[in-house]
Amino acid sequence: MLKKSVVAVAVATVAMGVQAGELATDKDVKFEVNVDVGAYYVGQNDKAGRQVNEIKGKGLNQVEIKATKTINADVSIFGEIEVDYDPVVDNATFLSDDTRIGIASKQLGRFSAGQFDGFFEDNVMEVLGTGHGENGYVSEPASSNDGRHLQYSHKVGDLSFAVDYTSAMGPTATNSENSNGFAVGVSYKVGGLTLAGGWSELAKYKADSSKTTGELNTDRYATGLAATYQMGSVGIRGLVAEVESITKVKTSYTGVALTYVMGEFDFGLSLQKVKPENANGRDEWSAGVGYTPFKNMQFYLDFAGLNKANGDGDVAELGLKYSF
Repeated sequence: MLKKSVVAVAVATVAMGVQAGELATDKDVKFEVNVDVGAYYVGQNDKAGRQVNEIKGKGLNQVEIKATKTINADVSIFGEIEVDYDPVVDNATFLSDDTRIGIASKQLGRFSAGQFDGFFEDNVMEVLGTGHGENGYVSEPASSNDGRHLQYSHKVGDLSFAVDYTSAMGPTATNSENSNGFAVGVSYKVGGLTLAGGWSELAKYKADSSKTTGELNTDRYATGLAATYQMGSVGIRGLVAEVESITKVKTSYTGVALTYVMGEFDFGLSLQKVKPENANGRDEWSAGVGYTPFKNMQFYLDFAGLNKANGDGDVAELGLKYSF
């Protein structure tokens, strides 16, 4: 996710002229622009065991624009758009990522619609992600689609929860079937300890690509429990999850992660067991180090081993990224 830094609207006046000036005069509007830039060298094995070495920028480069308008002391409306791009690959496609519009009430909660990660995914299924770049991670259990997304969320003291709904259409040429996905998630924070859990039913089809390909989600149901504990510069994380496929095969995910910050350096290590029922499991790992010589600028080196056939997915990645 992008780091948040408020950018004064006046900075955009040169580029936007009178329109920017008009925005700047509205004291009830908060306007943010966040930018991530980066590039990396990656060597990763494919399914045939062939190592592919590339210089890329995919996943690190994003431009995010947010706006929030205060209606009264309790209610505000908001919108955001995030664009992902790869500045290294020639003529790479610009893609939308997190986009949403919604209304928020301090008393009643927050309702949003658009394309974005679900609460269950962000707070539970991604908890073992300690990598710095794009590829150096253990496998993430399936949890939901991102598109055609409605979400209600609320925070009451140290308790946060959300209900998510997603929709995906089958290929219109042969089947206009609409499939629905649902998820619920909750988290509770006590001092440095955060506990989170959730459940989801995935939509039958994958996102909007299914409109032309009819690609099915191979997973149907997911449950998970996560815990994180932060004690100064040391962080400990744990995950227990289960995903049931459309053929009713259940796969368990059990893992722990450790993070440590020492001055300009930060370290991450994740270990995970992935085991389908009635089959041998595999032991996955990821490890990485980041070096931050200046604020928001980081060099990093990440590794991951997934223990799949032919070393599929095993990766080493060296990169640089900067946020402003």
